[in-house]
Amino acid sequence: MKRRFVLSLFAIMMVASLVACGTNTSSTTKSTSAAAETVATASDDSSEIYKALTIKTDWEEAATIIFSESDVTIDGSGAENKDGVIYITAGGAYTLTGTSSDASIVIDTEENVKLILNGVDLTSTNGPVIYGKQVKNLYVELADGTTNNLCDSSNYETDSTTGEEIGKGVISCEDDLIILGDGTLNITANHKHGIVSDDKLYVEAGNINITSTGTDGIHANDLVCIDGGALQITAASDIIESEDILVITGGTITGSSDDEGIESKNAVYINGGTIDISVKDDGINAATYLEINDGTVNVTCATGDALDCNGNYEGCIVINGGNVYVVGGNSPEGGIDADNSSAIINGGEVIAIGDVNSPISEDSSQVTVVYGSFNKGETIEIKDSDGNVVFSTTPEVSGNTMIISSANIITGADYTIYANGTEAISFTADTTVVDAGGQANGMGGMGGHGGMGGQGDQRMGNGERPEGLDGEMPEEFNGQRPEGERPQMDGNKGEFKQNSIEQDNLDDLDEIENL
Repeated sequence: MKRRFVLSLFAIMMVASLVACGTNTSSTTKSTSAAAETVATASDDSSEIYKALTIKTDWEEAATIIFSESDVTIDGSGAENKDGVIYITAGGAYTLTGTSSDASIVIDTEENVKLILNGVDLTSTNGPVIYGKQVKNLYVELADGTTNNLCDSSNYETDSTTGEEIGKGVISCEDDLIILGDGTLNITANHKHGIVSDDKLYVEAGNINITSTGTDGIHANDLVCIDGGALQITAASDIIESEDILVITGGTITGSSDDEGIESKNAVYINGGTIDISVKDDGINAATYLEINDGTVNVTCATGDALDCNGNYEGCIVINGGNVYVVGGNSPEGGIDADNSSAIINGGEVIAIGDVNSPISEDSSQVTVVYGSFNKGETIEIKDSDGNVVFSTTPEVSGNTMIISSANIITGADYTIYANGTEAISFTADTTVVDAGGQANGMGGMGGHGGMGGQGDQRMGNGERPEGLDGEMPEEFNGQRPEGERPQMDGNKGEFKQNSIEQDNLDDLDEIENL
């Protein structure tokens, strides 16, 4: 199966790598290849398709490694036992099985390596259980029908030369890391992250349960891509964090954290899958850009913003589709926070609850209703002039403002909102953003059931493309938006006026021959 994955970016904002994500299902008896392509549109509007990234399936069986409390047996070549540490120094597939309370595996080769976890129960006493010190690409496959348990130590050994800790999590890799297979993986992270890559990290399949009392559940420097699998994560810090791009195209992500949920230091793209998380701080946070195109997104925050982007330009949050139900904290937090600017809603069903919410841009393609105060557990219905229910929800919390957007609310039609069957407010959807007693201006405040709602202009900016943005990256661009230049969205679903990806990062893709 192949899927082309194309991401459109603002040239003025995006300076990080965009790597395509594929979907793969693999086990010890069956492998299915998948591929995806990264497409960059240059400033002259010509397109170039970069190297397709393909899941490697043609593995040579290297060795079977059997752990026990008393010894480690290696049947095959490419691995050796050095004072209780298993070193893998040649490419190939290695099957791991058995139990040990003092286990460490170090991969040190320039070739591709696959570790097949076939019912292991391994605990490390000095750092990570699996450490990819050097490897072309490290695959960790969960054998079908097996349960695998990995647990790291509370303290990590340090490198005698650099003084730095060796590894950053239970499964730690300095290079690209791919998780696949139909088995179960239970991870207990006592020091830092559960699964971590210094480059790109892909989750293709598997039932993955992570408890991290250290920091993040999943973490990567260049890219986190969730294509599939069922992830249950409890984290002391972030559930999933990328230092650059974060992409979710499938799978199920559930969990909780004492900090943030899904965070990117650059951009977040949600193109499918199911997200159901409860966190203390921000739910889904992006430094520059947040886009939801499909999938189911349920986020509850105790004190932070549910959807948060620090881009501070109109359209730094864009919702083009999916089912979105998000609850933010009390003032000064909210359901949607575009950092003193406005969000764009072009499609999907969106319910965003919070005391302080950013404005919804009039350049949006779908009608948004900004409704006033409501109570937990009451049925909120919107009916058309014929009495037909076009929208219904039962909020899990009480609040001052509920942002509602649905394709069933048609421009120019008359509607009435009911709370537990009692008429609350009527409105005419004669503008894209309808004021129905709530607040979406970044200032918060009390809403309420009331009379006829007005249609205030909540647009930030004039929707026009700033002069000088010709699709070329500014010289010495440092990733920050230049003052006075605010990229604008085209107004059409999912279409931006500029598409660009930093060439240096795309060149890195050519180095990966088989993924």
